[in-house]
Amino acid sequence: MMLRLALALLLAAWLAAPSTHAAEKTISVPLFDKASASGKTKPAPTDTVHAVADQSVEIDLTEDVKDAIVGNSDIADVMVQSRRKIFIVGRAAGQTSLTLLNADGNAFRHLQVEVAIDATAVKEVLRRILPDEPGLGIEAAHDSLYLTGTVKSDAAASLAKTIARHFVASDANLVTLLRVANDQQVLLHVKVAEVQRTVLKELGLGLNATKAIPLIGSVSLNGGTSATTGLINASASALFGSATVTGIGSLAINLNLLENQGLIRTLVEPNLTAVSGETATMLAGGELPIPVSQVNGAISVEYKPYGVLLGFTPTVLDPGRLSLKLSTEVSSIDTANATAISATISVPAFKVRRASSTVELSSGGSIMIAGLLQNDITSDVAGLPGLMDLPVLGRLFRSDSFQRNETELVVILSAYIVQAADHQESLSAPTDGFAPSSDIKRFLLGRLQDTYTTKSKEAPSAPPQLQGPYGYIVQ
Repeated sequence: MMLRLALALLLAAWLAAPSTHAAEKTISVPLFDKASASGKTKPAPTDTVHAVADQSVEIDLTEDVKDAIVGNSDIADVMVQSRRKIFIVGRAAGQTSLTLLNADGNAFRHLQVEVAIDATAVKEVLRRILPDEPGLGIEAAHDSLYLTGTVKSDAAASLAKTIARHFVASDANLVTLLRVANDQQVLLHVKVAEVQRTVLKELGLGLNATKAIPLIGSVSLNGGTSATTGLINASASALFGSATVTGIGSLAINLNLLENQGLIRTLVEPNLTAVSGETATMLAGGELPIPVSQVNGAISVEYKPYGVLLGFTPTVLDPGRLSLKLSTEVSSIDTANATAISATISVPAFKVRRASSTVELSSGGSIMIAGLLQNDITSDVAGLPGLMDLPVLGRLFRSDSFQRNETELVVILSAYIVQAADHQESLSAPTDGFAPSSDIKRFLLGRLQDTYTTKSKEAPSAPPQLQGPYGYIVQ
């Protein structure tokens, strides 16, 4: 019995031995992971720190720091206050890295440092200079500034851009994302008015008497006075013929009388609309081909515009106040002063009235930017020396001419802040209501167009009666 019990205990002990070894393999935990076994340590965590130039950021650590390594000390610097606290000081806009080492010389933390421009200082300057622009915002990213939000006028946007420009290194580092809230379309109306008056008076009397005086051999001298005329009508025919007096040859008397008055009126009124800050141009006229000499006798053609030219750049300073930079020109071809460059090619001249200026005015206001008053008087006396100065009889040997030119030129401009019409019917054109004439009216009555017709419009309703004091001035 005892032997059986001993054998049972030995058998139980032998069966329990394999299960014990299997349990030890299952619960065993290695002292080092695979990275440690191969000689590599775990990488330290990386964080991003945002700093501002010339300001510091406090960083609290979870492990004692022994040393700090900065990638670029010109961008950021590190000050260690204690084992668990450091300060990062921004030096200039940019990016750099910071590595913290423990007492064993191992890196336990990596920091990505991003230093940006101090947007708070820019905001404070903009707030003081533009207090009426609460919607103006500014953001900083590295070495760039971004203007955001809404302003009331282009002038405020331009001023904000000028101020922010002083905080960045170049224009490329300033990005403008501003939006103007008010109406920014400007209509420019220019009126160019000119009147020219010309007065011309001529009085000329000339004698032509010939008498052959023999000199030597067959050579003879013919004396006489040619007929004298004025300045303008130099080739005018004599109003009186010639008379022959026996004994002295022939006697011709030429009489030239002329009085001329001229009047030229020029009125040009171009209109042009542009968005604030943008340039608009207009040409109503044509382009004249001008031959230009090239190398080896070749001739090219350049086109010179003429007519009514208008260009302007509006800027809305404040609600209802405008700044305009404009140039206007009215030109016409002047064939009287043409220049002949060859036997077959002649280049005409141009009569030009040009004005360019920069002005400020309120919406709906008008201003005269240019004016000219010119008065030219030209007098001419032509005749025979000595004889033309004789009393009474000297009138027969001289010719008088008088010319007077008067010019008055005025350039007036008006500017309006405008909006687009809601309905096309509210706009009118010169072709509205035009109707061509029928064949009967054109052949029999000589009419080129029929009577203009207009669209029927309902009479506007009476305005409501005003309440209280009203008029031009209310005090």
